[in-house]
Amino acid sequence: MSSKKASKAMNRPQLSKTAAGESPAAGNISWAGPAVLVLEALSILFLIPVATVASQLALHPLYGSTTASLHFSTLAQVACLSSVTRPTMPAHRLLLFIAIILGAAPMSAKVLGSWTGRMGDHTLGPVITQLAISVPLIGLASVLLRTRLAPLLRGTNPILPNILAAASLYAGIHYGEPLLWRRMSFGGFLTSCNMFLGLSITSSVAAALSTPIKGSKPHEASRSLISSGILLTIPLFITAFSRSQSPCRTPSLPATFRSVYYPTPTNASALSKLTQSFGIGVSTLEADPENQPRNVTVNLLARSDSVTGTIVVGESVEDGFRFLRADHSILGGRWIGDKTYGAPLGESVYGAFTLQEAVRLVKREHVKESENVLNIGLGIGIAADALIKHGHKVHIVEIDPAVYTYARGFFNLSEPYAVHLVDARGWVHEQYKLHKATSDKVFHLDYSDASSSSKPGQSTGDLNADKFAMVIHDCFSGGGVPAHIFTLEFWEELKGIMTPDGVLAVNFAGHIGTEAARAIWYTLEHAFSPAKGGRGCRVFHDRVSDPSKPIEEQNVLEEDAFLNMVYFCQKDEGALTDVDSKDDKKVEFRRATEADYLRSWLRHMILSTMLDREVTKEQITGAKAAQEKGTEIKADEWILTDANNRLGEWQHHSAVEHWGLMRTVMPYNVWEIY
Repeated sequence: MSSKKASKAMNRPQLSKTAAGESPAAGNISWAGPAVLVLEALSILFLIPVATVASQLALHPLYGSTTASLHFSTLAQVACLSSVTRPTMPAHRLLLFIAIILGAAPMSAKVLGSWTGRMGDHTLGPVITQLAISVPLIGLASVLLRTRLAPLLRGTNPILPNILAAASLYAGIHYGEPLLWRRMSFGGFLTSCNMFLGLSITSSVAAALSTPIKGSKPHEASRSLISSGILLTIPLFITAFSRSQSPCRTPSLPATFRSVYYPTPTNASALSKLTQSFGIGVSTLEADPENQPRNVTVNLLARSDSVTGTIVVGESVEDGFRFLRADHSILGGRWIGDKTYGAPLGESVYGAFTLQEAVRLVKREHVKESENVLNIGLGIGIAADALIKHGHKVHIVEIDPAVYTYARGFFNLSEPYAVHLVDARGWVHEQYKLHKATSDKVFHLDYSDASSSSKPGQSTGDLNADKFAMVIHDCFSGGGVPAHIFTLEFWEELKGIMTPDGVLAVNFAGHIGTEAARAIWYTLEHAFSPAKGGRGCRVFHDRVSDPSKPIEEQNVLEEDAFLNMVYFCQKDEGALTDVDSKDDKKVEFRRATEADYLRSWLRHMILSTMLDREVTKEQITGAKAAQEKGTEIKADEWILTDANNRLGEWQHHSAVEHWGLMRTVMPYNVWEIY
C-alpha cells in the first residue's frame, strides 16, 4: 500500500468518529484554547437566564407576574438535574435545537398559555407551558455547557463535567434572574418577543460557526456547507414566522375580534380529564349548567409593551365597558353608552376609585378652593379627573408613560397641572430633599425633569404653598402593590411634602386580617401617630350593602373578606381647634353634598354611605382571630421598613387569587387578545 493510500485510510475513521458525535468535545472545539472555552461557557451562563426571564415575561399577559413564576424555580431544578444523564451531542446540533425552541417560543407561550388558561387553574397553565419551552431549553443548554467544560476537565471523573455544567447553569439562573428583573427596563424594544427571537438568531449563527466541515476535498467541503446552510434555515424561518404572528405582530388598530365563550373547558377537555384522573383536577373544571356558551366581541383600541407590562385598551362589547389592562390586571374601566367604538363614556366600573375622592371630605383647618393634590399611580384617572373638575391643581406621578397616554386618549382624563413619568419613590425622595434643604427660604418647586411635563410653581414666601394638601396613593396592580413605596421611610418622606394638615388616601385590595393588610395598617398608623405629628388612620371599603338583607346584616364583614379598601391618614402639625378636641384626635369626615357628586349616581352612592362601610382596626389586623388562637400581635413587629420588608412575599397568595378573580370579571377570550 502506498503512503498516500495509508494516509487516507488513517484519516477516514477519524472524520467518521467526529461526525458521529462520539467525541464532540474533542472533534468540534479542539482548536479552541482555554480562554475561548471559558468565554463560551460564560456566554451560555448569561444568555440562558435572559431566555428564562423572557419565557416568564411572555406569560404575564395571561397569568400575571406572580402566577407565571410561581413554580419556575422547581422546573429549572428538574431540567438541570435531568440533563446530567442526557447523552452528549455535537455543539452545532445543540445550538440548532436551542434556536428552534427560541424561535417558536413566542407562539408556543401564547397558544399553550391561552389554552391551559381556559382550564381555570393558575398552576397548571404556566407549568405546562414551561415544560414545552424552558425545561427543554435549560436541558439542552446544560449539555452545551458540558461540551465547553469537558476539555478543561480532561483526566477527571467523566461524570464531573455533567454535574458541574448542571450545577453552574442552575446557579446562573437562580442568581442571574433576580438581577435581570431588577436591572432590565422592559418595554419598548426589550420585549419577550424580541428577546426570544434575538437569542434564536444568535444561536443560529453560533450553530453555523460551530458546524464541522466534512471531507477533505473541495467538492465534499462545499456539499457539507450547503447542507448545513439548508439545515440552519429552519430556525431562521421559524423566527421570521413568529415575528409575523401574535403576540409579536400587532394588528392594525382599532381591530375587532369575535369568538365564542364556552363555560366548559371545551378546548382543554382531554387535558382536564387527564388531570382529574390523577386527582389534580380543580373545581373550576366543572361546568355551570346555567352558564351557556355566548358570543364575545372585543374591540382592541390600543396596545403597547411598556414599563409595567403589556398595556391594552379594549372594549368588551357584550358587557358594555371599556377597560385598561396591564398584563393580567384591570387598571380601570368605564361603561360605554351604546357599546360601539367611540361611544360616550359613563361611570367607573369600580367604586374604589370614587371612594378615593373622599380625601376631599376629611375635615381640615385651612381649606382653599384650589389646592395642590398629588396622585401617585394613575390608572384611568377617575379620582384625578374628579379633583381637576373640583378646581384643584393635580400633580400626577405615574411610572408608565403608556398608562398616562391612554388615560388621556381613551378615558377622558382632563389635563393635569403637572405630570411626572417616573417611579414614585425616587420622585418623592427628590422633592423631600428639596423641601428640606429650602425649609427656611422662599423657593420654587423644580419641574425641570426631562421625563416630566408640567407648569412651574408660583414664587411665594409661604413654605406650605407648594406642598400637597391631599395625596392619593393608588399603585395596586396584578394582585399586589409595590413594596418599596409602602415602607415607613417612604411615608416619612411623603409627609415631608404634605401640608401640616394634609390628608393621604392609600388604596389596597386584599383579605382583611392577612399579613399584608396588617403590616400596611401598622406602618401607616405609626407614621401618622400623634407622636409623629399625625391624627392616625381610618379604613373604608367600597362594597355597597345589599338592600334586600336585614339592617343588622348589612355591612357585616366576614373575618377574611376580600375588599377594595382605602386607608385615610392625616397629618397634624398644628392645633386644629376648629375641627375637634386635641384630646380626641382622629380623622374626621364632613358629609358629602351635591357639589361633591359631580352629577354622578356612583359618587352619590359611594360617598354618601362611606361612613357606614368602615373597616375597624380589629378587622383589618385580624386581632380577634389572633386572640382566639392565643397569638399576640405586636405592632412594632409589623412595621414595614426598607431593611425589613416582606410585603411582596405576603402578597403571593392574594396575587394568585386575583388571577382567578380577573377571570370572572372578563371571559378568557378577552384576556387572550393582546
